[in-house]
Amino acid sequence: ACNELGQIWMESGVSENAVSGHIQLIAPGETACFACAPPLVVAANIDEKTLKREGVCAASLPTTMGVVAGILVQNVLK
Repeated sequence: ACNELGQIWMESGVSENAVSGHIQLIAPGETACFACAPPLVVAANIDEKTLKREGVCAASLPTTMGVVAGILVQNVLK
């Protein structure tokens, strides 16, 4: 919806192993967005079913998620 309205927005995520994360500022028409810089799973044409293994739970490190969330909030408030 933000792209269609030309609204600047921010996106964030934490890796499956919870060791790294990212934030991305998206300004439609000015910076890369999912249309020209899609997430790796989409860009590499990876079947998401192969990423999930039976009986294996994705890592969850509250510290990593808290740091990424804090950086995201700091940048949103700038």
